[in-house]
Amino acid sequence: MKKILLICLFISIGVFQAYAQNAQSLTWDLQLQKGKEWEAIPKNQIITAESGQNFTFFITPESNCFCYVISQNSDRKVFILYDQPVKGDMEVKVEPLKTDNSPGAKTLYVIMSLEKQSKLEEAIKNYKNDPNSQKNANNLQGEIAKLQDTASSLGEPSSALITSGGTTRKIAGVTLEEYITRFSEKKIYVRTITIRPAKAAL
Repeated sequence: MKKILLICLFISIGVFQAYAQNAQSLTWDLQLQKGKEWEAIPKNQIITAESGQNFTFFITPESNCFCYVISQNSDRKVFILYDQPVKGDMEVKVEPLKTDNSPGAKTLYVIMSLEKQSKLEEAIKNYKNDPNSQKNANNLQGEIAKLQDTASSLGEPSSALITSGGTTRKIAGVTLEEYITRFSEKKIYVRTITIRPAKAAL
């Protein structure tokens, strides 16, 4: 009888853990510092910048997860900016992203996931080993596209813009209001942010 009770207990615990893992979602914050100012990231995910202007992105998840940040310029050259696990409440600072005089736009992929993305990590590893290989670049871009499809199939994540309310940060001794975009309700996110150079004044 005791054995039966123990077996039932272990089964119940296993079912509960599986349900909890399945129900878990990731909440994380994304912030943009453009030059020395905090800016809200537009809903269309397109940022316009003057030539030579610096960008810094801050990413803060509420729970342990995996973070991958990849940049691609108009010539389809890829740059790995971050590809590490992140602990909850740890702030990831991605910098500097600097606009240049090239005519095209830069694309930033921010991939946040509760689970390790092994295929993406393998593609990143191969690309780092030989960044001049077009095959490695194509494979990496292909893995990003697959994750985009996976994330989009789960629906648009809930997002909220948080401003003020005591949320400030000092930059060079000056307290500035922060803008935070908070994402929630999904297990994986692929945020695509486009940085376009500002049109020259006539």
